[in-house]
Parts: sequence; structure tokens; C-alpha cells
Amino acid sequence: MAIQDLAIIKENVRSPNIIIALCGLLILFDGYDLIVYGAVAPALLGEASWGLTPGLVGRAASITLFGMLLGALVAGTLADRIGRRKVIIGSLLSFSVMMIGSGLAPNFLVFEGTRFLAGLGLGALFPTVTALIIEFSPPKRKAIAYSIALLGYLAGGIISGILGMLLVQKYGWRPLMIIGGTPILLLPFFIRLIPESPEWLATKNRQTEANQIANQYGLPNPVARPAVSRQVGIRSLFSEGRLLPTLNAWGIHFCSLLLTFGMVNWLPTIMNKMGYDLGSALLFSVTLNLGAAVGLLIGARVADRGNVKIVVAGMFLLGACSIGLLTQVNQGLQVYGLVALAGTGTIGTQILANVLVGNLYPVEIRGTGLGFSLGIGRIGGMIGPAIGGAVLGAGLAPQWNFYIFASVAALGCLLALATLLYRTIPH
Repeated sequence: MAIQDLAIIKENVRSPNIIIALCGLLILFDGYDLIVYGAVAPALLGEASWGLTPGLVGRAASITLFGMLLGALVAGTLADRIGRRKVIIGSLLSFSVMMIGSGLAPNFLVFEGTRFLAGLGLGALFPTVTALIIEFSPPKRKAIAYSIALLGYLAGGIISGILGMLLVQKYGWRPLMIIGGTPILLLPFFIRLIPESPEWLATKNRQTEANQIANQYGLPNPVARPAVSRQVGIRSLFSEGRLLPTLNAWGIHFCSLLLTFGMVNWLPTIMNKMGYDLGSALLFSVTLNLGAAVGLLIGARVADRGNVKIVVAGMFLLGACSIGLLTQVNQGLQVYGLVALAGTGTIGTQILANVLVGNLYPVEIRGTGLGFSLGIGRIGGMIGPAIGGAVLGAGLAPQWNFYIFASVAALGCLLALATLLYRTIPH
């Protein structure tokens, strides 16, 4: 090869960190659009013309997660068939339009409908972006690369909490929902810059394209292994020794998503019911996400040393202890500290659980594996907000939410430890 050719190749090489950063930006939008509901929930209860109860507000949150369940189930398999890029672009367009629709909804029925449709797009985006990050990350840095990208999710949650404090009391909840639709303005940017996964292209006998993208981002050329040589689709999740690990993965995602969305959607309202003013209650939402960010980065560094199962189990245990202690402690700084630890044990645990599950499957069925695991887990995500609405609607003490969530975190710890019984899944 001529020296000039080598110079051209070197000049055109891009860092895979560009893709991880772009995926992090996509996840920021995803995180904002989902977590913002916790910031607007107290204001929705105060929407006099709609006459909402805690149960109805919780129902809308659960409907969103039901949409995410369906989106994840469909998109995971679809991404394995038509590619990561097309699903990501379609998902971004879908949830952006529906978030604007939620902000303009004339009544609660329309609001619920647009939240469901936004959930479809959000649910489709997450497992597809996860697969793309894993496939563009260096082999020994997958957990930390994914965790850095998922800081976008936490940043979205922090931004939603800050904007909630700045806007809700003065302007109401609608501006926060409309802001969630602004990613539509960046759609041309993502269409141009998001590439297809070279590993996925290799499974479709598109080796030349796969090698071009791999070379462009300084990645090793993927080994040609057409997907037709393997069983694909949902049946593949239960073949070749994957039955018990797949069921275990579903249980882990069920617990982690129940905790994440239960806490995210109801923490400000629970703290408000426990006597904190609305501004302080919303600050707890920011603290939850900040705690998750710090704990996640620490956990990811340990996980990349080959201990992801132990790390996920330990973070579940941390969540159980910190959430349980929130029922006993009511002094300011101590409460904020426990909420930060709870962020690590809920949102942080969910993020690293995605790494654990994503690495269980070969590239041919990674989207399907992640999609179905996250999809089944969304059932837990639907139950979490419903629990908050049911507890408050029944007139029980708000602390009962924490008792329930702490118990679920303990179960998640046991399920994560159970993955140690099977070291590997045949690829």
C-alpha cells in the first residue's frame, strides 16, 4: 500500500467515541422524556379542569411504560433484521412528535394516548442504541463506555428536575413536555452521522460495507458469520443452553425497571406527601440522578474487570438498604445522602444490568435478547408507578412505597447472584 493511501486512511479514521457520544445524546433525550413525568406528576394532580387522582396519574405513567414494552419487543427483533440505524432514526422521530402532542393535549384521554405512543418510540430506541454502543465499544471497556453513554440518561433526568423547579410552579407542566419534543430539530444531524453496526452488516453478508465502517472508526474488521447459520428470533433466546439465563435476565430487568420507574415517577410526590415543599421534593429527583451517575461510574470500572454480575448484585443490595432507611430517617442531609445512594441502587443498577444482559447474546440476536428482556422488564416498570398511585390513592402512609421498593431490590440482588450459577452462554 502506498504511503499516500496510508495517510488518507489515517486522516479519515474516526474515534468510536464519536458514536458513543452520539448515542449518549440520544439517550439524554430518552431519559428526559421519560423522567420528566416525575417532575410534572404533582402539577398534573393540581390540574383543576382535569380532576385527576393519584391513581389516574399513575395509570398514565404505566401506559407510557406499556408502550415502551411493545416498542422494545418489536424494535429488538426489527433491529436484528433491518439494522440498528433505521430503527434508531424512526424511534427518535416518533417520540419527539408524541412528546409535543402530550404538551398540547386538550384533555387527559389525549394526554394518555400520546404518552402511550411516545412510549413506543422510547421503548424502541433504548435496546437498539444499547446494541449499537456495545458493538462500537472496545472489548475490555464495554461497561465503562456504555455507562458513560448512559450518563446522558441521567443528565436528561437532572435537566428535567432542574427545569421542573424553574418552570412548573410558574408556567405549569406543559412546557416541560413540549421541550421533550425538541430532538426533532436534530433529526437531519443524526441521519447524517449515525452509522450502521459493522458487526450487524457482517451477519447480512455485507462484508465490504462492514469493513469500510470498521476501518473508518478504527475497529477490527468483523468476522463474517451470516445470521442464517444460526437460529434467530425469539426461539434463539431459549436454545443452545440459554433458557435459564434468559429467564434470569428477564427477572433482573423486571426488578430493576420496577425500582427505576417507581422511584423516578413518584419520588417527588412521595417526598412532598412526607412534608417537603414542592421545590425540595423536586430537588430529590435531581439528587437521585446525581447519585446514580457517580455510583454508576464506580460500578462500571469494577464491572469491566470481569465482575459485572457481582457489581449488579451489590448495587441491588445498596438500593434495598438505602430505600429501606428512607422510611426511618427524616433529617435533611441524611435523607439527601440516602436518596443519592438509592439512585445508584436503582437507576445505576438498571444501566449496568443492560450491559450484563447485552453481553449474554451474540450479535445476531443481541437486539432480540435486549429487546425482549427490556420488554418483559417493562412489566415491572409499569407496576412500579402503579404501586405509587395505589399506595397514595388508598390513603396509606407514603413510606409504604419505600417498603415495597426495598423488598424488590432485595429480590433483584438474589437474581443477580443466581447468574453466577452459569458462567457463560454458548455463542
